[in-house]
Amino acid sequence: MDEPSCFSKRFTEEWLFRATLRNSLRAWVASQRSSWLRVPQVLRADHRELRIDYEFLDGWHPLHTVLRDRAFAGLTEAELTRTFWTVGAALEELHRRTHRIHGDFDFDNILVKRGEERVAFVDFTPPTYSAFRRYNQENPYRDIATFVIFVRAKYPPQLLYLAFRPLLPELARSFMSGYFRDAPAEYDRCMLERHMNELLRNTYLGKTFSARYLRRSRLFRTDDLAPEP
Repeated sequence: MDEPSCFSKRFTEEWLFRATLRNSLRAWVASQRSSWLRVPQVLRADHRELRIDYEFLDGWHPLHTVLRDRAFAGLTEAELTRTFWTVGAALEELHRRTHRIHGDFDFDNILVKRGEERVAFVDFTPPTYSAFRRYNQENPYRDIATFVIFVRAKYPPQLLYLAFRPLLPELARSFMSGYFRDAPAEYDRCMLERHMNELLRNTYLGKTFSARYLRRSRLFRTDDLAPEP
């Protein structure tokens, strides 16, 4: 029987290898009981070479390929809102089943495939800007805030106009509705704003062109993000 196709990731430090392996296995186990989340399976872990081989998800693409396309990669509005709702639902399941956050929840680490009812989360390596090894035991609003910032304003300067498309607030709200699908009253706007401000102040996000130039603009509003009951 042919072995499944895979992709490999190598590490320069043993603690990064071990942390990533532990995080990946925990997330994969959570995905097996999930309705919305998929995580690539760890196929092999080489402790000598500090290498992890993962299941390759053929036909899945980073979410940024959709958001940074003028026509949203051809997806209808209904498909888009459903996709973002599913991202929120999958993130809530990850948080609830692992008691950990992703920690680097940007568009590169969320994979989508048209026609699928799940979304895939990848790359559970501690991000370079994490200041401590227990980074993934932070408040879940850190992941939520990271995603909202990317939806509303995280674009390269040459694509900044894409951040002003009128559908984006609705997609961010769909994400919130998916995350708080069972308990919309638990949404805490103050907590979201606090973590957005911390990310913009203490990580590389605050140094980007969009954050410096648009931080005070409507792109960072939170009053229109309350999940639908």
